[in-house]
Order: sequence, then C-alpha cells, then structure tokens
Amino acid sequence: MLEEDRELLRELAAKCRDGKEKIRYLSLHAIASGHEVPLVSEIFCVDESTIYRWIERWQHERNVQDKTKSGRPSAISDKDKERIKNLIEEGEPKKYGINASFWDTKELHLYFQKRGMEISRETLRTCLKGMGARYVKAQIKYAEADIEKQKEFARKFFEEMESTSGIVIFQDEMSAECSARKGYGWTFEKRLEIKAPQRYRKRVNCFGAVNIMEGKVIEMTSKEAKAPAFVRFLNKIAVKYSGERIVMYLDNLPVHKSAKVKKFLERHPGMRLEFLPPYSPELNPQEQWWNYKRRKFLNNRNFKSTHHMATSMNRFAKLVPPEQVMSICSLEPLEKLLRE
Repeated sequence: MLEEDRELLRELAAKCRDGKEKIRYLSLHAIASGHEVPLVSEIFCVDESTIYRWIERWQHERNVQDKTKSGRPSAISDKDKERIKNLIEEGEPKKYGINASFWDTKELHLYFQKRGMEISRETLRTCLKGMGARYVKAQIKYAEADIEKQKEFARKFFEEMESTSGIVIFQDEMSAECSARKGYGWTFEKRLEIKAPQRYRKRVNCFGAVNIMEGKVIEMTSKEAKAPAFVRFLNKIAVKYSGERIVMYLDNLPVHKSAKVKKFLERHPGMRLEFLPPYSPELNPQEQWWNYKRRKFLNNRNFKSTHHMATSMNRFAKLVPPEQVMSICSLEPLEKLLRE
C-alpha cells in the first residue's frame, strides 16, 4: 500500500517544517521506494518497532503528525481574557484605583489580585502575546490638545502648500546629554550594562529645522536655548535660503515669540513664522527627526565634551541622504487629521 503513496509521502516530507515529522515522512517514503525496515531503521536511527507504528498509523489515519496535547488548563479563562482586552482598549487604570497611565503586566496583576485572583505577570505576558497584543513604547497624547484646532491647522497648511512657491520648513529644539543613553543591544549575560561616565553629563541644546520637500536638515548647537541663540539659528536659515520666501512652522515656546525674534523678523520680511496648535508635537516632522536621531545616533554613545557632541551630531545630520530624511519626516499625522 505504501508504494502507491510514494509521491505523496515525498511531497509531504518536502513541505514539512517540523524536524521530527519530516523524519517520519522520509522513513515512510524510503520504505515505499522498496527499502527494508531494518535499513531504514539504521539510516534514521529509529527503532524498527517505531517505524512499524508509523506505517500502521499512516495506513489508518493517513497522517503521522504529533497529536495535540491537552497540557495544563489555562490559568486565565476566556472571560478573563475578554476582560483584559477591554481593560487595555479602555486604557484607564485610574478608574480601578490603580495609579498608572496605561496597563502593564504589573498593573494587570494588581487588578486581579484586588479581586482575589493570583495571576503571575509571566502568565499575563504569555496570555497577551497569545491574544495578539504588542509591547510597544507608549506615546504621549496630550489631553489639552484641541482636535478641531489641529484639523483646522492641517487644512490651512495643505491649502498654503498648494499656493506657496517658497521654502516650507518645520523647526524644533532638543536637549541631549554627553553621557550615553540606555538603548537596546546584544549580550550573553542576564543583564546588559553600559559604562556611562558621569563626568560627561553636560548637555547640549540643539536647534533643528527640516525641509521635508527637499529632505534637508539644518542644525545648530548652543550652550543655551534662549532667544539670542534662537535668533542666531534663524539667521543661519535666512543665509542658507537667501532671497527665498521662507515659512517656518514651530511650537508655541515663549522664546519663539520674544521681542528679539520679532525684531529679527522685521529685518527679514521674507521669513514668516507659523505656530502649531498647542500640545501638538506629533504634527511636527522635526520631532520625527529627533526621535530617529536619538534612536540611531545618541543611544549607546559617550561624548568627551559638548564640542565633541556638537560636531558629531552635525556630521551625522549631513551623512543621512535626502531620500532617507523624507522617509523619516512625514506629513502623515497631518494627512490623517483630514481623513478623520
């Protein structure tokens, strides 16, 4: 009977991804091809009695896959799984007397403990993965943000983009420390420890602006982030785009509206500042550049001085090609507002 199934057994062996099952199909295929059981037993290092069981099972079930094992019953019932899903989607632990902004296994463990159920964090973690949940870094959504103002800003921005012939850039500031930030890395130990000399804990203030249409980033570092430094950065942009009309979008930091900035704009009528809606950093593509720079450059690096850090940061910005800058700094958050 096996002779008739030779091609089928060969096909099943080729498709099989489980090592143990593959050996079973290959053994049966060898027997179907005319080889004796003792020889097949020796080739695959399997007892003859085992091979005979495989033959019998194939003849009766047409299958030699491992049968599903019952195992231990789940510590979390389907009803509790549904409750966990609802809790996470609701996202309000404080409503249940837990002082947290979002649900982690620690908070879920406490939630069930208060209700007389002792479920370990590891069990909760396994359950969440099985339900398709993902463990990702939380992003702040400001409660004070006005969605209607954001939509109005997005509408006006794209209207202006269609009519303007000048340079459109987004600006923002970032502060960074010379000592290494904690990042992700490989290790054969239980913990990953990095050497971060504390004598290098000086900070650098970085002014940045991104021209998302051309994929260009302009940066300037400073020891302080006050109005005079911001004016120097505005002047750097004015020199770079001399003779062009410039529209710069930025947040509502008081420095951006200072008397020194207003005087600079009076002397440079070709530059205009437009302000993002309050509490809306996610609408600024320059923020996306900072996030990329922190992840790809600042993590896991020490700098011996603020000068060393400033020159390294500027060099990094120049090495990123324009097409990559355009892929990092997206208008998708603004476009999404118009689709809602």
